[in-house]
Amino acid sequence: MLEVKVPQNYTLMIEGPAKMRVKEGAGEVFGLKFSEGFETQVDLFKAAPFYATSELRLVIEEGKLWYHIGRTIPETWDKLAQKCIEEKPKKIMVIGSVDVGKSGLVTYLFNQLVQSGLKVGVVDADTGQSDIGPPTTIGLGVSDKPVVMLSEIPLYDAFFIGLTSPSGLLHRSITGVSLMVEKALENLHVNTVIIDTTGWVTSPEGRDLKIMKALNVAPDLIVAIGEEKDLAHITRFLSKFYDVVYVEPAISLRPRNREERREIRRSMYEKYFIDAETKDIPFDHITSSYSFIFSGLPLNEDERKQLEQILDTRIVYGERSLDSIVLLVETPVSSTTQSLLSTMYDVKYVRILTGVELIHTLVSFGDKEKMFKGLGIIEGIDVEKQTLRVFTNVDVDENMFLQFGYIKVNPSTFEEEGWIEKWSF
Repeated sequence: MLEVKVPQNYTLMIEGPAKMRVKEGAGEVFGLKFSEGFETQVDLFKAAPFYATSELRLVIEEGKLWYHIGRTIPETWDKLAQKCIEEKPKKIMVIGSVDVGKSGLVTYLFNQLVQSGLKVGVVDADTGQSDIGPPTTIGLGVSDKPVVMLSEIPLYDAFFIGLTSPSGLLHRSITGVSLMVEKALENLHVNTVIIDTTGWVTSPEGRDLKIMKALNVAPDLIVAIGEEKDLAHITRFLSKFYDVVYVEPAISLRPRNREERREIRRSMYEKYFIDAETKDIPFDHITSSYSFIFSGLPLNEDERKQLEQILDTRIVYGERSLDSIVLLVETPVSSTTQSLLSTMYDVKYVRILTGVELIHTLVSFGDKEKMFKGLGIIEGIDVEKQTLRVFTNVDVDENMFLQFGYIKVNPSTFEEEGWIEKWSF
Protein backbone atom coordinates (compact mmCIF):
# COMPACT_ATOMS: atom_id res chain seq x y z
CA MET A 1 0.00 0.00 0.00
CA LEU A 2 1.20 3.49 -0.84
CA GLU A 3 -0.27 6.76 0.43
CA VAL A 4 0.04 9.56 -2.11
CA LYS A 5 -0.71 13.27 -1.84
CA VAL A 6 -2.04 15.05 -4.93
CA PRO A 7 -1.92 18.88 -4.69
CA GLN A 8 -4.98 20.84 -5.79
CA ASN A 9 -5.14 21.36 -9.59
CA TYR A 10 -2.74 18.46 -10.20
CA THR A 11 -3.57 15.17 -11.89
CA LEU A 12 -2.22 11.83 -10.73
CA MET A 13 -2.09 9.33 -13.59
CA ILE A 14 -2.52 5.75 -12.41
CA GLU A 15 -1.72 2.88 -14.75
CA GLY A 16 -3.11 -0.51 -13.88
CA PRO A 17 -3.42 -3.05 -12.61
CA ALA A 18 -4.05 -0.91 -9.55
CA LYS A 19 -6.54 -0.28 -6.75
CA MET A 20 -7.22 3.16 -5.35
CA ARG A 21 -9.09 4.53 -2.31
CA VAL A 22 -9.66 8.21 -1.49
CA LYS A 23 -8.58 8.90 2.08
CA GLU A 24 -9.16 12.66 1.98
CA GLY A 25 -10.24 15.32 -0.51
CA ALA A 26 -12.25 15.47 -3.71
CA GLY A 27 -11.59 15.24 -7.40
CA GLU A 28 -12.74 13.83 -10.73
CA VAL A 29 -11.71 11.13 -13.18
CA PHE A 30 -13.05 11.13 -16.74
CA GLY A 31 -15.81 13.47 -15.56
CA LEU A 32 -16.82 11.25 -12.63
CA LYS A 33 -16.75 13.30 -9.43
CA PHE A 34 -15.46 11.53 -6.30
CA SER A 35 -14.71 12.30 -2.65
CA GLU A 36 -13.57 10.66 0.58
CA GLY A 37 -14.26 6.90 0.72
CA PHE A 38 -14.42 6.42 -3.06
CA GLU A 39 -12.75 3.20 -4.26
CA THR A 40 -11.95 1.99 -7.74
CA GLN A 41 -9.64 -0.14 -9.86
CA VAL A 42 -7.63 0.58 -13.00
CA ASP A 43 -7.33 -2.16 -15.61
CA LEU A 44 -4.10 -3.74 -16.81
CA PHE A 45 -1.96 -1.30 -18.87
CA LYS A 46 -4.84 1.20 -18.93
CA ALA A 47 -4.40 4.64 -17.33
CA ALA A 48 -6.86 6.92 -15.55
CA PRO A 49 -6.37 10.64 -14.71
CA PHE A 50 -7.34 11.46 -11.10
CA TYR A 51 -7.60 15.25 -10.97
CA ALA A 52 -7.58 16.98 -7.58
CA THR A 53 -10.26 19.67 -7.21
CA SER A 54 -9.00 19.93 -3.62
CA GLU A 55 -5.88 18.40 -2.12
CA LEU A 56 -6.17 14.62 -2.28
CA ARG A 57 -4.74 11.83 -0.18
CA LEU A 58 -5.01 8.50 -1.96
CA VAL A 59 -4.19 4.99 -0.85
CA ILE A 60 -2.91 3.03 -3.84
CA GLU A 61 -2.13 -0.65 -4.25
CA GLU A 62 0.20 -1.57 -7.14
CA GLY A 63 0.24 0.27 -10.47
CA LYS A 64 2.46 2.93 -12.02
CA LEU A 65 2.07 6.59 -11.08
CA TRP A 66 3.03 9.96 -12.54
CA TYR A 67 1.93 13.56 -12.05
CA HIS A 68 0.62 16.10 -14.50
CA ILE A 69 0.16 19.77 -13.69
CA GLY A 70 -3.47 20.76 -14.31
CA ARG A 71 -6.21 18.72 -15.98
CA THR A 72 -5.56 16.18 -18.69
CA ILE A 73 -9.05 16.60 -20.12
CA PRO A 74 -8.80 19.05 -23.06
CA GLU A 75 -11.22 21.98 -23.20
CA THR A 76 -12.52 20.68 -26.53
CA TRP A 77 -13.78 17.61 -24.67
CA ASP A 78 -15.70 19.83 -22.25
CA LYS A 79 -17.28 21.73 -25.13
CA LEU A 80 -18.16 18.48 -26.89
CA ALA A 81 -19.80 17.09 -23.75
CA GLN A 82 -21.86 20.27 -23.35
CA LYS A 83 -22.93 20.07 -27.01
CA CYS A 84 -24.04 16.45 -26.53
CA ILE A 85 -25.94 17.23 -23.32
CA GLU A 86 -27.80 20.08 -25.03
CA GLU A 87 -28.46 18.43 -28.40
CA LYS A 88 -28.85 14.82 -27.18
CA PRO A 89 -27.64 13.03 -30.35
CA LYS A 90 -28.88 9.45 -30.50
CA LYS A 91 -25.79 8.05 -32.20
CA ILE A 92 -22.23 9.31 -31.66
CA MET A 93 -19.35 7.73 -33.56
CA VAL A 94 -15.78 8.31 -32.33
CA ILE A 95 -12.86 7.93 -34.75
CA GLY A 96 -9.13 8.48 -34.42
CA SER A 97 -5.76 6.83 -34.86
CA VAL A 98 -4.04 4.53 -32.36
CA ASP A 99 -3.19 5.88 -28.88
CA VAL A 100 -4.99 9.23 -29.15
CA GLY A 101 -7.36 8.58 -26.24
CA LYS A 102 -10.52 7.28 -27.93
CA SER A 103 -11.48 5.09 -24.96
CA GLY A 104 -10.79 7.96 -22.56
CA LEU A 105 -13.00 10.30 -24.56
CA VAL A 106 -15.76 7.69 -24.78
CA THR A 107 -15.55 7.20 -20.99
CA TYR A 108 -15.67 10.96 -20.41
CA LEU A 109 -18.64 11.46 -22.75
CA PHE A 110 -20.42 8.47 -21.25
CA ASN A 111 -20.00 9.85 -17.71
CA GLN A 112 -21.11 13.36 -18.59
CA LEU A 113 -24.23 12.10 -20.38
CA VAL A 114 -25.10 9.62 -17.63
CA GLN A 115 -24.67 12.29 -14.96
CA SER A 116 -27.02 14.54 -16.93
CA GLY A 117 -29.73 11.89 -16.47
CA LEU A 118 -29.48 9.94 -19.72
CA LYS A 119 -29.38 6.18 -20.27
CA VAL A 120 -26.31 5.55 -22.43
CA GLY A 121 -25.06 2.58 -24.42
CA VAL A 122 -21.53 2.00 -25.68
CA VAL A 123 -20.68 -0.16 -28.69
CA ASP A 124 -17.04 -1.20 -28.42
CA ALA A 125 -15.94 -2.00 -31.96
CA ASP A 126 -12.22 -2.33 -31.19
CA THR A 127 -12.01 -6.11 -31.49
CA GLY A 128 -8.29 -6.19 -30.68
CA GLN A 129 -8.36 -4.01 -27.55
CA SER A 130 -11.93 -4.35 -26.37
CA ASP A 131 -13.07 -3.08 -22.98
CA ILE A 132 -16.70 -4.20 -23.27
CA GLY A 133 -16.76 -7.87 -24.22
CA PRO A 134 -13.79 -10.15 -24.96
CA PRO A 135 -11.33 -9.77 -27.85
CA THR A 136 -12.70 -10.83 -31.28
CA THR A 137 -16.12 -9.36 -30.45
CA ILE A 138 -18.00 -6.10 -30.89
CA GLY A 139 -19.55 -5.55 -27.46
CA LEU A 140 -22.60 -3.61 -26.33
CA GLY A 141 -22.72 -2.30 -22.78
CA VAL A 142 -25.45 -0.17 -21.18
CA SER A 143 -25.59 1.64 -17.86
CA ASP A 144 -26.98 4.70 -16.11
CA LYS A 145 -24.06 4.97 -13.68
CA PRO A 146 -20.68 6.71 -14.28
CA VAL A 147 -17.52 4.58 -14.48
CA VAL A 148 -13.73 4.89 -14.27
CA MET A 149 -13.11 2.10 -16.78
CA LEU A 150 -15.32 1.15 -19.73
CA SER A 151 -14.93 -2.47 -18.61
CA GLU A 152 -17.21 -1.62 -15.65
CA ILE A 153 -20.17 -1.18 -18.01
CA PRO A 154 -22.15 -4.45 -17.97
CA LEU A 155 -22.05 -6.42 -21.21
CA TYR A 156 -25.53 -6.82 -22.69
CA ASP A 157 -24.66 -8.57 -25.95
CA ALA A 158 -21.85 -8.87 -28.48
CA PHE A 159 -21.17 -9.83 -32.08
CA PHE A 160 -18.35 -12.31 -32.71
CA ILE A 161 -16.27 -11.50 -35.78
CA GLY A 162 -13.76 -14.26 -35.03
CA LEU A 163 -10.51 -12.30 -35.15
CA THR A 164 -8.74 -9.50 -33.30
CA SER A 165 -8.47 -7.48 -36.49
CA PRO A 166 -11.27 -6.47 -38.88
CA SER A 167 -8.94 -6.85 -41.88
CA GLY A 168 -10.59 -9.07 -44.45
CA LEU A 169 -13.75 -9.09 -42.33
CA LEU A 170 -15.07 -5.58 -42.89
CA HIS A 171 -18.56 -6.90 -43.61
CA ARG A 172 -18.72 -8.60 -40.21
CA SER A 173 -17.44 -5.55 -38.37
CA ILE A 174 -19.98 -3.28 -40.07
CA THR A 175 -22.82 -5.76 -39.52
CA GLY A 176 -21.85 -6.24 -35.88
CA VAL A 177 -21.81 -2.53 -35.11
CA SER A 178 -25.16 -2.02 -36.86
CA LEU A 179 -26.81 -4.86 -34.94
CA MET A 180 -25.47 -3.68 -31.57
CA VAL A 181 -26.55 -0.08 -32.23
CA GLU A 182 -30.01 -1.30 -33.19
CA LYS A 183 -30.26 -3.39 -30.00
CA ALA A 184 -29.22 -0.44 -27.87
CA LEU A 185 -31.86 1.83 -29.35
CA GLU A 186 -34.72 -0.60 -30.05
CA ASN A 187 -34.36 -3.22 -27.30
CA LEU A 188 -32.82 -1.23 -24.46
CA HIS A 189 -34.27 2.18 -25.34
CA VAL A 190 -31.10 4.13 -24.58
CA ASN A 191 -31.11 7.88 -25.09
CA THR A 192 -27.67 7.85 -26.69
CA VAL A 193 -25.32 5.18 -28.00
CA ILE A 194 -21.60 5.93 -28.38
CA ILE A 195 -19.61 3.89 -30.91
CA ASP A 196 -15.94 3.42 -30.06
CA THR A 197 -13.99 2.36 -33.17
CA THR A 198 -10.57 0.88 -33.91
CA GLY A 199 -7.47 3.01 -34.52
CA TRP A 200 -7.23 1.70 -38.09
CA VAL A 201 -7.69 4.84 -40.17
CA THR A 202 -5.17 4.32 -43.01
CA SER A 203 -4.94 2.07 -46.09
CA PRO A 204 -7.83 1.40 -48.48
CA GLU A 205 -9.39 -1.13 -46.09
CA GLY A 206 -9.07 1.18 -43.08
CA ARG A 207 -10.68 4.05 -45.00
CA ASP A 208 -13.49 1.83 -46.26
CA LEU A 209 -14.17 0.42 -42.80
CA LYS A 210 -14.72 3.85 -41.24
CA ILE A 211 -16.70 5.32 -44.12
CA MET A 212 -18.95 2.30 -44.70
CA LYS A 213 -19.53 1.87 -40.98
CA ALA A 214 -20.64 5.50 -40.72
CA LEU A 215 -22.91 5.25 -43.77
CA ASN A 216 -24.49 2.11 -42.31
CA VAL A 217 -25.03 3.50 -38.80
CA ALA A 218 -25.89 7.08 -39.89
CA PRO A 219 -24.56 8.79 -36.75
CA ASP A 220 -25.99 12.12 -35.63
CA LEU A 221 -22.47 13.18 -34.67
CA ILE A 222 -18.98 12.04 -35.64
CA VAL A 223 -16.20 12.96 -33.22
CA ALA A 224 -12.72 12.95 -34.75
CA ILE A 225 -9.79 12.93 -32.32
CA GLY A 226 -6.68 14.63 -33.69
CA GLU A 227 -5.81 17.24 -36.27
CA GLU A 228 -7.85 17.60 -39.43
CA LYS A 229 -4.83 16.80 -41.60
CA ASP A 230 -4.65 13.34 -39.97
CA LEU A 231 -8.28 12.36 -40.61
CA ALA A 232 -9.42 14.51 -43.55
CA HIS A 233 -9.22 11.47 -45.87
CA ILE A 234 -12.20 10.09 -43.92
CA THR A 235 -14.03 13.14 -42.57
CA ARG A 236 -13.97 15.17 -45.79
CA PHE A 237 -16.43 12.73 -47.35
CA LEU A 238 -18.45 12.02 -44.20
CA SER A 239 -18.93 15.73 -43.49
CA LYS A 240 -21.19 15.87 -46.56
CA PHE A 241 -23.67 13.68 -44.65
CA TYR A 242 -23.05 14.13 -40.93
CA ASP A 243 -22.03 16.66 -38.30
CA VAL A 244 -18.27 16.22 -37.72
CA VAL A 245 -16.52 17.73 -34.70
CA TYR A 246 -12.77 17.67 -34.13
CA VAL A 247 -11.32 17.45 -30.61
CA GLU A 248 -7.77 17.31 -29.27
CA PRO A 249 -6.10 14.02 -28.28
CA ALA A 250 -5.88 13.19 -24.59
CA ILE A 251 -3.03 14.76 -22.63
CA SER A 252 -0.33 12.69 -20.87
CA LEU A 253 -0.86 9.47 -22.80
CA ARG A 254 1.61 6.58 -22.77
CA PRO A 255 1.40 4.51 -25.96
CA ARG A 256 1.08 0.75 -25.40
CA ASN A 257 3.47 -1.56 -27.19
CA ARG A 258 2.54 -4.80 -28.98
CA GLU A 259 3.48 -7.03 -26.03
CA GLU A 260 1.30 -5.00 -23.65
CA ARG A 261 -1.65 -5.17 -26.05
CA ARG A 262 -1.19 -8.92 -26.32
CA GLU A 263 -1.15 -9.26 -22.52
CA ILE A 264 -4.33 -7.18 -22.25
CA ARG A 265 -6.04 -9.62 -24.60
CA ARG A 266 -4.71 -12.60 -22.63
CA SER A 267 -6.16 -11.18 -19.39
CA MET A 268 -9.50 -10.52 -21.10
CA TYR A 269 -9.71 -14.11 -22.41
CA GLU A 270 -8.94 -15.35 -18.91
CA LYS A 271 -11.72 -13.18 -17.48
CA TYR A 272 -14.29 -14.57 -19.91
CA PHE A 273 -13.30 -18.20 -19.22
CA ILE A 274 -13.89 -18.11 -15.45
CA ASP A 275 -15.51 -21.39 -14.29
CA ALA A 276 -15.07 -22.94 -17.74
CA GLU A 277 -14.94 -26.72 -18.14
CA THR A 278 -14.70 -29.23 -20.96
CA LYS A 279 -18.06 -30.09 -22.51
CA ASP A 280 -18.98 -32.62 -25.21
CA ILE A 281 -21.27 -31.20 -27.89
CA PRO A 282 -22.90 -33.74 -30.24
CA PHE A 283 -22.22 -33.11 -33.92
CA ASP A 284 -25.95 -33.17 -34.68
CA HIS A 285 -26.52 -30.31 -32.20
CA ILE A 286 -24.04 -28.01 -33.91
CA THR A 287 -25.10 -25.38 -36.42
CA SER A 288 -22.24 -23.12 -37.41
CA SER A 289 -21.29 -20.07 -39.40
CA TYR A 290 -17.89 -18.75 -40.53
CA SER A 291 -17.02 -22.35 -41.57
CA PHE A 292 -17.92 -25.06 -44.05
CA ILE A 293 -18.09 -27.75 -41.39
CA PHE A 294 -21.40 -28.09 -39.53
CA SER A 295 -23.17 -25.82 -42.02
CA GLY A 296 -24.33 -28.33 -44.62
CA LEU A 297 -26.30 -31.60 -44.65
CA PRO A 298 -24.71 -34.83 -43.31
CA LEU A 299 -23.75 -37.49 -45.84
CA ASN A 300 -26.00 -40.54 -45.92
CA GLU A 301 -24.62 -44.00 -45.18
CA ASP A 302 -24.23 -44.97 -48.86
CA GLU A 303 -22.29 -41.78 -49.67
CA ARG A 304 -20.01 -42.30 -46.71
CA LYS A 305 -19.22 -45.93 -47.61
CA GLN A 306 -18.50 -44.96 -51.21
CA LEU A 307 -16.11 -42.24 -50.12
CA GLU A 308 -14.36 -44.52 -47.64
CA GLN A 309 -13.56 -46.88 -50.51
CA ILE A 310 -12.23 -44.02 -52.64
CA LEU A 311 -10.17 -42.46 -49.85
CA ASP A 312 -9.13 -45.75 -48.23
CA THR A 313 -9.73 -44.34 -44.74
CA ARG A 314 -12.54 -44.25 -42.22
CA ILE A 315 -14.79 -41.19 -42.39
CA VAL A 316 -15.68 -40.02 -38.88
CA TYR A 317 -18.11 -37.38 -40.13
CA GLY A 318 -19.06 -35.94 -43.49
CA GLU A 319 -21.39 -33.36 -44.97
CA ARG A 320 -21.97 -31.46 -48.18
CA SER A 321 -23.58 -28.26 -49.37
CA LEU A 322 -24.07 -26.54 -52.71
CA ASP A 323 -20.47 -25.32 -52.87
CA SER A 324 -18.54 -27.64 -50.54
CA ILE A 325 -17.87 -31.08 -49.14
CA VAL A 326 -16.31 -31.55 -45.70
CA LEU A 327 -14.95 -34.79 -44.30
CA LEU A 328 -13.46 -35.69 -40.93
CA VAL A 329 -11.19 -38.68 -41.53
CA GLU A 330 -8.92 -40.92 -39.46
CA THR A 331 -5.84 -40.52 -41.69
CA PRO A 332 -4.76 -37.70 -44.03
CA VAL A 333 -5.39 -37.94 -47.78
CA SER A 334 -3.48 -36.48 -50.72
CA SER A 335 -4.24 -33.18 -52.44
CA THR A 336 -4.80 -35.17 -55.66
CA THR A 337 -7.67 -37.00 -53.96
CA GLN A 338 -9.15 -33.69 -52.86
CA SER A 339 -9.13 -32.46 -56.47
CA LEU A 340 -10.87 -35.68 -57.49
CA LEU A 341 -13.66 -35.03 -54.98
CA SER A 342 -14.07 -31.48 -56.25
CA THR A 343 -14.74 -32.85 -59.74
CA MET A 344 -16.81 -35.77 -58.53
CA TYR A 345 -19.22 -33.62 -56.47
CA ASP A 346 -18.97 -30.50 -58.65
CA VAL A 347 -18.03 -28.28 -55.70
CA LYS A 348 -15.41 -25.56 -55.40
CA TYR A 349 -14.40 -26.21 -51.80
CA VAL A 350 -13.17 -29.53 -50.46
CA ARG A 351 -12.08 -29.75 -46.83
CA ILE A 352 -10.68 -33.05 -45.60
CA LEU A 353 -9.73 -32.80 -41.93
CA THR A 354 -8.35 -35.10 -39.27
CA GLY A 355 -9.60 -32.91 -36.41
CA VAL A 356 -6.14 -31.72 -35.38
CA GLU A 357 -6.76 -28.56 -37.40
CA LEU A 358 -9.57 -27.56 -35.02
CA ILE A 359 -7.66 -27.89 -31.74
CA HIS A 360 -7.43 -24.64 -29.73
CA THR A 361 -9.63 -22.77 -32.21
CA LEU A 362 -11.61 -20.01 -30.50
CA VAL A 363 -15.37 -20.28 -31.00
CA SER A 364 -18.44 -18.35 -29.90
CA PHE A 365 -21.91 -19.46 -28.85
CA GLY A 366 -25.14 -17.55 -29.37
CA ASP A 367 -28.87 -17.92 -29.89
CA LYS A 368 -31.85 -16.05 -31.30
CA GLU A 369 -32.14 -13.86 -28.20
CA LYS A 370 -28.46 -13.05 -27.70
CA MET A 371 -25.86 -13.12 -30.47
CA PHE A 372 -23.23 -13.81 -27.81
CA LYS A 373 -23.57 -16.26 -24.93
CA GLY A 374 -19.86 -16.77 -24.41
CA LEU A 375 -16.62 -18.13 -25.84
CA GLY A 376 -15.24 -21.62 -26.19
CA ILE A 377 -11.93 -23.24 -27.12
CA ILE A 378 -11.96 -26.52 -29.04
CA GLU A 379 -9.95 -29.20 -27.26
CA GLY A 380 -10.58 -32.08 -29.64
CA ILE A 381 -13.05 -34.54 -31.14
CA ASP A 382 -14.46 -37.69 -29.59
CA VAL A 383 -14.73 -40.02 -32.57
CA GLU A 384 -16.83 -42.68 -30.87
CA LYS A 385 -19.29 -40.28 -29.24
CA GLN A 386 -19.42 -38.07 -32.37
CA THR A 387 -18.88 -34.97 -30.24
CA LEU A 388 -16.83 -31.79 -30.32
CA ARG A 389 -14.96 -31.24 -27.07
CA VAL A 390 -15.08 -27.57 -26.11
CA PHE A 391 -13.68 -25.72 -23.09
CA THR A 392 -16.38 -23.21 -22.15
CA ASN A 393 -18.52 -21.78 -19.34
CA VAL A 394 -21.62 -21.64 -21.57
CA ASP A 395 -24.54 -23.95 -20.83
CA VAL A 396 -24.72 -25.17 -24.41
CA ASP A 397 -28.02 -26.49 -25.78
CA GLU A 398 -29.23 -27.55 -29.21
CA ASN A 399 -30.98 -24.21 -29.83
CA MET A 400 -27.66 -22.39 -29.90
CA PHE A 401 -25.40 -21.77 -32.85
CA LEU A 402 -21.61 -21.97 -32.93
CA GLN A 403 -19.31 -19.61 -34.79
CA PHE A 404 -15.73 -20.55 -35.63
CA GLY A 405 -13.01 -17.98 -35.07
CA TYR A 406 -9.82 -17.58 -37.03
CA ILE A 407 -7.49 -17.52 -34.05
CA LYS A 408 -6.11 -20.15 -31.68
CA VAL A 409 -5.97 -19.63 -27.92
CA ASN A 410 -4.34 -21.91 -25.37
CA PRO A 411 -7.01 -23.01 -22.83
CA SER A 412 -4.42 -23.29 -20.03
CA THR A 413 -2.51 -20.01 -20.42
CA PHE A 414 -4.99 -18.05 -22.59
CA GLU A 415 -2.08 -16.99 -24.77
CA GLU A 416 -2.86 -16.47 -28.44
CA GLU A 417 -1.18 -19.13 -30.57
CA GLY A 418 -1.70 -17.55 -33.98
CA TRP A 419 -4.23 -16.84 -36.69
CA ILE A 420 -5.92 -19.44 -38.87
CA GLU A 421 -6.51 -19.09 -42.59
CA LYS A 422 -10.10 -17.92 -43.09
CA TRP A 423 -12.54 -20.65 -44.10
CA SER A 424 -9.82 -23.31 -43.82
CA PHE A 425 -12.44 -25.70 -42.42
